[in-house]
Amino acid sequence: MKRVKNILLITALLIILTGITVISASAADNDIYASLAFKANAGDENTYVKTQIALDGERYLFLPSSANLSELTLYYDSANTGVTFGTSNGSVNVESGKAFDFKSLFTKDADEYKVNVTANGETTSFTVMKSANVRSMYLVSSDPVNQGREWVDTSKENRANGKISLLDIDGTVDYSNDLNEIKCRGNSTFDRSDKKAYQIKIGKKYDLINGKPEEANKKWILLANMFDATLIHNSITFQLAKDLNMPYTSDYEAIDLYYDGCYVGSYLLCEKTEVGSSRIDMEDLDEIIETDNKGTDCYENPNIVTKTIASNGEKTAAANSNGSYKYVEGLIEPELAEGTSHHAYLLELEFSHRYPDELTGFVTERGQRILTDNPEYLTKSTGAFISKFWQDFENAVYSSNGYNRETGKYYYDYCDLDSLVDLYLINELAKNVDGFKSSTYFYLPEDKNMMYAGPVWDFDPCYGPGGFHDGIQSTTANPENFYITNNYLIDGLIKIESFRNALKSALNKENGRFYLAVQKMIGNDGYVNVLSNQIKNSQLMNSKLWDVMNPIYVVVSKGDEVNFDNAVKFLNNFLLVRINWLSGQTAKWNGNNFTIKTDTGSRTYNSIVLFFERLTEIFNQIVRWLNNLFK
Repeated sequence: MKRVKNILLITALLIILTGITVISASAADNDIYASLAFKANAGDENTYVKTQIALDGERYLFLPSSANLSELTLYYDSANTGVTFGTSNGSVNVESGKAFDFKSLFTKDADEYKVNVTANGETTSFTVMKSANVRSMYLVSSDPVNQGREWVDTSKENRANGKISLLDIDGTVDYSNDLNEIKCRGNSTFDRSDKKAYQIKIGKKYDLINGKPEEANKKWILLANMFDATLIHNSITFQLAKDLNMPYTSDYEAIDLYYDGCYVGSYLLCEKTEVGSSRIDMEDLDEIIETDNKGTDCYENPNIVTKTIASNGEKTAAANSNGSYKYVEGLIEPELAEGTSHHAYLLELEFSHRYPDELTGFVTERGQRILTDNPEYLTKSTGAFISKFWQDFENAVYSSNGYNRETGKYYYDYCDLDSLVDLYLINELAKNVDGFKSSTYFYLPEDKNMMYAGPVWDFDPCYGPGGFHDGIQSTTANPENFYITNNYLIDGLIKIESFRNALKSALNKENGRFYLAVQKMIGNDGYVNVLSNQIKNSQLMNSKLWDVMNPIYVVVSKGDEVNFDNAVKFLNNFLLVRINWLSGQTAKWNGNNFTIKTDTGSRTYNSIVLFFERLTEIFNQIVRWLNNLFK
């Protein structure tokens, strides 16, 4: 009997709770929040902004820079009546579609404006925040119910379409057209962050950043900067590369992104690293191979074949093995343009665990995985050429003096020295955990006999935090010590005197081009401060949605509160101390006498030490040669 009473009691409680839930849901259905919206441009239906729930569980209306709080126009469903906004300073009637003075409810400017809203005889509250100094982008799904943001964010294979509008800070429409595609991109951001990065493809070619006809393109990237509390690590890196005159450095711009009416945060709009007349301007080998082969069975159903590099593709190799490349069997070999001896290639260093999933690419004799971002499909001859070219470069880097005796070329005959120095120093300055491991690009134009290092890419978990990598943060936060000298290529280059001399020259405090470029980043008028001040309001809104102040992603000076201003302060100090430390250390180098101090220890080199290291390297090369011979 007692058990029956308990069951009846539980049933009664469930009915009561269910009733409360139903009542709450019913109230929510009639809530003004369900229809309250702002239109950033009354003439563009894509630019609406809805209220939404933030991390703290409160409801917000995140307004773009173009909103005028003194003449604010909001829209809501006609079922709502008697709508007023009120504070302790008074109240004002709000009619749908008619401007009102929202600012009159407050005595001073603020980052957040909390108001009571009365509608249908009920009073609740919500908070208004407004951005400043940055443009706003609006993406609207063609099918928001089935293929909206939640669906797109689920898989990098999910691709949606719709409409796109880009508004200036005064509300002027800079671009409005079809959105042919939006999809998630990236590896770490996609796997480890709820705030996703996107690649978009717009309906008509346009330069979304500067409006220059010669820079028009359809593909654009929206970086989430989730592993960077300052949100400017990528921006300052792009700017540094531009100041160093590194070709094809991405243009960039911070924007506020709205997706299906919801604010999704501060994003960095930038160019995709790809081949094209408005990007990396060289032969598009991928397009040539596609044109020659599209529609054929070997192109539509690619069969991947792995061959050895040393034998120029005539000897079968184990899949993904060192000293091998993989290509699509049966493709028509592309013809060379008149006056050229080889095709153009865009290469990317990649982690070994990602390489097997790629269709084509190659693995050097030292085990470095390299993707051919262009072309996507290697043919037999193109794969043999570019893998051998790179292998010759690798052999030069790891020789006794940077000289490949087999080919009679130095390492700088294979890769432009200035770009190689700049790419290394940018990664070293940032203490980039991925530096010369992943997202590290090189390109070989069809009309040049040497590669160029760059463009730079992916620097959000840098300059101190170290991002999500276990055990990294404690060392990356230290602005002293060399960081990537043990990474691929650099561990060989650093032992070559001509490369060390080039580093020393670039870091010279009097006239070193790299040292002087970094000076533009720091100080009151440096672009760390300029860029952080520009996005400050946007960053405040962004922080309501995303936990960017997670200690994993942010470092501040000891004793400082963990916040945006102190993260920027740390970044300024990190750069100041680090560039002077790097300059001071390289200034001490004298010929073959030099010390490499890292976070885990230091090692001093001289001619004798280098001689025995070279003997060891020669022995290892013989072993690798024998292994390749008997594969």
